[in-house]
Amino acid sequence: MTRRTSVIMPVRNGARFIREGIESALAQLAYNDEIVVVDDASTDATRAIVATINDPRLRVLDGAGRGVSSARNIGLSASVGEFIAFLDHDDLRPPQRHAVLLRALTGVPAFDWAAGGLRLKVERDAIGIGALDDLDYPLPAISLCSSLFRRRLVDQLGGFAETLRFGEDIDFLLRLTELNCRVARVDSDTLIYRRHNANTTLDDVGVEDGFMQVLRQRRLRMRSHKESKG
Repeated sequence: MTRRTSVIMPVRNGARFIREGIESALAQLAYNDEIVVVDDASTDATRAIVATINDPRLRVLDGAGRGVSSARNIGLSASVGEFIAFLDHDDLRPPQRHAVLLRALTGVPAFDWAAGGLRLKVERDAIGIGALDDLDYPLPAISLCSSLFRRRLVDQLGGFAETLRFGEDIDFLLRLTELNCRVARVDSDTLIYRRHNANTTLDDVGVEDGFMQVLRQRRLRMRSHKESKG
């Protein structure tokens, strides 16, 4: 089977950064890979900007306006790749990111997904960072968008929890760990996470509530698993 990678990109009102994000991914993909952009009811120039990118590997779908989890699930349902990656519209792919992660997975078939590190890029208008100017430094973390997954794993997981407004990415990764998946860690940065004045994570209350909801759901799953074992 010809290997294909599908990159799922949800977006709502991403006109400022989306071209840069798409181009950073296209530059690394093969001719038979794809980027599936799911426009989740944007009201700005997002759709028009994406339409100016003339590349057969790029597809644009309509989202349902129900948030990032719904948009990612729509993209997953329409994608065809053997490998699945996620990229938020305002983030970037470091050079060679895809080759490094793909090599880690294809080199050891027993690995279920591969992940690298993050670099933080702070824009001048970023809120809550302090008086920093175009800061760029590494973060010691694994994230959804710094990873590459085998499709069979994502299908087994069942996509993203659409009841979660925040923390859906953490919930996704936690559920992966509950499947006892094997992770290939690569010693390089595989995502540039951009901090700016419109990040959804600026909603401190929403983020905290979402995190607590993720933990409650995990506790319920662990309890149910324990009870099923008797």
